[in-house]
Amino acid sequence: MLSCKPLNGPFGVEVFDAGLGTAEAEEHSAELLEALHKHQLLLFSDQDLSAEAQLRVTSLFGRPALPWDPTRAHPASPYVEVFRESPPRAYKRPAEHWHSDASFRAEPTDATLLYGVTVPSEGGRTHFNDTRLPLSALPARLRERVASLHAVHDFGRNFSTLRRASSQASEEEARAQLVALPPVTHPLVRPHPVTGEPALYLNEMCLDRVVDLPEDESRELIEELYAHTLHPRWQYAHMWRPGDLLVWDNPSLLHRGEAVPPGLHRRVHRTTAQYAGRAR
Repeated sequence: MLSCKPLNGPFGVEVFDAGLGTAEAEEHSAELLEALHKHQLLLFSDQDLSAEAQLRVTSLFGRPALPWDPTRAHPASPYVEVFRESPPRAYKRPAEHWHSDASFRAEPTDATLLYGVTVPSEGGRTHFNDTRLPLSALPARLRERVASLHAVHDFGRNFSTLRRASSQASEEEARAQLVALPPVTHPLVRPHPVTGEPALYLNEMCLDRVVDLPEDESRELIEELYAHTLHPRWQYAHMWRPGDLLVWDNPSLLHRGEAVPPGLHRRVHRTTAQYAGRAR
């Protein structure tokens, strides 16, 4: 049986004795997945994971998924993305906005795994915000209203523009991405794909508008939901240590990165998975 300790926040646990990267971890796969769905965020400290080992760990939580942007692929595996940050820079990264990974796709990311290879001694935290409890805490009338609404998630709304501004994509690449990633529609209150538990489904980067509402009414509703949801009482901020592996449940959490101070460096490896046994 796994041993877990709550993190310093309203959700999340540190997991011990999982044996990640070894055959023993396979025995804990069902328990690990159950813990992720219950606690939303799992921390595994003091890991030493190659790209291949991280991919094996990813398989414990579901079917590994190829990233939508292959330009950051690790040389050892197309499933592993490498993110480096060495400031200063003159722009705000897309990841510094509150988001749920790949909500601009018809099949969004379920589980994200982020492994700290090189981490700064200060700054560079990753912040998480629950979206289940804020839904249950909405006034009854507003909760009933949003339950039946859908919203458009558009990659081109902000994400594509910021990538061009940061020179992460040329104009030609950006146009190709817009064609490959057309706007999609998701419920504003989205049932968890495995447990069915509802949560608000928001994204500062690409949630564009609420379907069938006038533009001003749509924007007012979205801003009201952000103001209600993005509150410290529903948040946890993780200060990275080398060897930390975080695994989180995108259907029930928003997250954002924090800028790394000038002169410091950060390198993390990301993998993602789609849950098996999806309810939809």
